[in-house]
Amino acid sequence: MPAATDLAKTASHDTATPAHWLTPGRICLYAATVLILECVVVTAWWYSHAIIANPTVPGMGWDFIVYWCASALAQIHGAPAAYDWGLLRAAEIPLLPTTFSPFAYPPTFLLLIFPLAALPFGLAIVLFSLAGTTLYLGYLRTQLSALHRYWFIPAIAFPGMWTALLAGQNSLFTATAAGGALWLMRRHPVAAGACIAVLCVKPQLGVLFPLLLLCERRWTAIAAAAGFSALFIALTTLAFGFDIYPAFFRSMAMFREAVTVHSGILRGAPTVFGILRVAGISIPLAYAVHAIVAVCAVAMCVWLWCARPRLALSASALVVGTLIAQPYLIYYDLAWLAIPLALLCADMVRYGGHGWERLLLSITWLLPAQAMTPLLIDNVPQLTPLVLLCVLGMIVMRHQTTRGAALT
Repeated sequence: MPAATDLAKTASHDTATPAHWLTPGRICLYAATVLILECVVVTAWWYSHAIIANPTVPGMGWDFIVYWCASALAQIHGAPAAYDWGLLRAAEIPLLPTTFSPFAYPPTFLLLIFPLAALPFGLAIVLFSLAGTTLYLGYLRTQLSALHRYWFIPAIAFPGMWTALLAGQNSLFTATAAGGALWLMRRHPVAAGACIAVLCVKPQLGVLFPLLLLCERRWTAIAAAAGFSALFIALTTLAFGFDIYPAFFRSMAMFREAVTVHSGILRGAPTVFGILRVAGISIPLAYAVHAIVAVCAVAMCVWLWCARPRLALSASALVVGTLIAQPYLIYYDLAWLAIPLALLCADMVRYGGHGWERLLLSITWLLPAQAMTPLLIDNVPQLTPLVLLCVLGMIVMRHQTTRGAALT
């Protein structure tokens, strides 16, 4: 098998404007530089909070604190207590004295994190972070290890991984589940269905999977996903009882009202809806504009899937379309971008790529950091929806220009 760099050089002769400055070696060098900066920033953040005790600098893993407290309440008072805002606020005060974050996840996720509070908080967050990072890198290894020997440098330096770890979020787990489902979809549809079922912990991120499977007529994967999802929900109900569902729905109604009314919460939401609400646009108009953009993006995805493109393009479109369609997406969910970045890099090695395409992927690689910036600096715009629409358009163009290529 020829080396990936040789494939890249060969492919570049077939493109009009190759980006000579974006060679694999330079990409690793730039990523290593970003990685050093990220380490410096995280160290300074930890020092300011833990050593200097600066009250304006929050501790890391603020969302994991919510998971751990919800687990503790569920163990002590029963599962519905995780959705009791009064009890949850009291449990969070020792670790989150200045803010309150509700547990805005379905009971299926509570089932998975139920054992967390059996461990001390520090040990629990370390194990949680290590598990997420291991799964994330394990998936990327399957996609990138053949491209370059130092594939892990841009993978580790990817800002999406760091934002997820800083917040203590589950984005690395859900991204791995989605990536695994897409990778297995045409090889092992039953295993792909099991991976899709894992997304019941954050079901809004799985909404486009049924469309993809229907367009590609993956009936076995559809049946497996439905069966495993039903089993997951049944196990949750068996463990917690039916009483947990009214508590969950009451909590979610309160959460949606808080998010839509208090638009400041959406400063870290890289979505059309979030941008418009922060700008002061009314809720109905913000929803309407977001819906128009989302429908256009989904329509592009459906058209592409019905054309049966190669897997890298089909899978990349699903992730990008999912991120565009969500009104309540937060910056740490952009860890999902690791999937299309890896797949499209591999696709460009095999089929060639223009310089502007490589530049667009470089910008996309930085998006999670940019999406978090408005929380730290006022008047910084969210660029994510615009960039994601460009990436989706690029995916469609790649299919059109290489329509005759064999399916992978």
